[in-house]
Amino acid sequence: MKFKTSNKPNETAVSPDVLFTEREKRKLIIMGVVMVAVIGGLAWQMLGGGLGRKQPPTAPAEEVASVEVVKPTLRVDEYRAKAKDATREERSLLESDALAIALDDSKLYNAIHFSAMEGADLDAAHAAELARDSSAQRGRIFRLRGTVMSMLQFPPSDTVGGHYRGRLQLEDGSTAYFAFAKGVDYEFGTDDFVMLEGLFLKNYAEESNGLWAEGPLVVGPRAYRSYPAIGRVTAIAPSDFEVRDEAFDDSSTESRREYWRLVSYVRDVDQTKIDWSVARELDTATMQQLSADPARFFAVPLRIPPARMQAIWRQRQKENPARVDDLTLGWIGSGEWLRTDNPVIYFSALVPNPGFGIGSECTATGYFLRMFEYEAVGGTRRAPHFVLTSLTPYVTPKDKTLNLVLAVVASVCLGLVVLFWILLRRDSVKSRELDQELIRRRRARREKSVAT
Repeated sequence: MKFKTSNKPNETAVSPDVLFTEREKRKLIIMGVVMVAVIGGLAWQMLGGGLGRKQPPTAPAEEVASVEVVKPTLRVDEYRAKAKDATREERSLLESDALAIALDDSKLYNAIHFSAMEGADLDAAHAAELARDSSAQRGRIFRLRGTVMSMLQFPPSDTVGGHYRGRLQLEDGSTAYFAFAKGVDYEFGTDDFVMLEGLFLKNYAEESNGLWAEGPLVVGPRAYRSYPAIGRVTAIAPSDFEVRDEAFDDSSTESRREYWRLVSYVRDVDQTKIDWSVARELDTATMQQLSADPARFFAVPLRIPPARMQAIWRQRQKENPARVDDLTLGWIGSGEWLRTDNPVIYFSALVPNPGFGIGSECTATGYFLRMFEYEAVGGTRRAPHFVLTSLTPYVTPKDKTLNLVLAVVASVCLGLVVLFWILLRRDSVKSRELDQELIRRRRARREKSVAT
């Protein structure tokens, strides 16, 4: 067998049976390492660790201010000593010194104390309990809601400061009395519906048209306008809603019963039993139809497609007929709606903020309530107002086509790595066989030369 000899320096002779030179082997090894790295990277990407994949939004930890509610110190012992209500004669008299102390103490009370002081809504059952044992419960916090049957304003005297005093018919029909010192921010009188929170002083009685009316006397800082409770709402219809546009900053519209009726419906009906998958989506065409004819969409379930949160906040609610304390409010916008007259919607929701910030992607379901006007850059615009039943983070689906391409590339790379390993292995075997043949021939020539 003849061998080719290289004329270049530092290059070893290569047998025609050897597949690769040492330099080519090093190149193949480097290429194999690179392919293994590529396969590992593609696998990482496919398993969800790639930088290009959009991860689901995580709700930021809400910073809850740790506020310790300092309860006001009430002079309960003085109430018990001065306020008497064991007999009708005692109940028909209101001790001025006891009332003066209670009015002063009520100025220390605020709505934030209601839960901290285990306040309760006064009703016939509580009134009966107070009638049985009033002394032990003087100073207990109650909330009254009812219709004003009578009310008088009393000027300051030597013993008691100026105050209002009157009688309420509570929502369950029972009787209660109230007193408060601070003036009201609106005119109200007989037949108006009010709310007052305060402390129980004594059982009080007065004669009206020859009949005695008895009930608990609650002394508070002030009275507020309120509304009869709507109660449970398990059905709604378009006829329940008035069709009209309203100004966004018109706070009086928020007290309209139709708004709170829809909020109550969302609260009282099991929304999981509604098949939202068949609900109409608020796409471009639907938004244009809603803007042109809002009446068609009252009480109709609608799905909000993927959109972006423009603003969101949790807000304490004023007195309302739904007896709702807090609502989540905000604005949602979508690029798809930019081609319509309404690029954004305003929403109210009972559900708390699930962790959204400005720019968060979301989807939602809910009911259209009304159109209102608001001031924006360029002039007055209109926006639909929705009462939402759900507010959900939206995660952009991963492109499966890219996964398929990556899988094919990874398979090809893996196949090439296996092929390179087989070729290198085969070349290594041939090299060993060649070395053994050379050694055998050298020994044969050496033995032949020794023999001659």
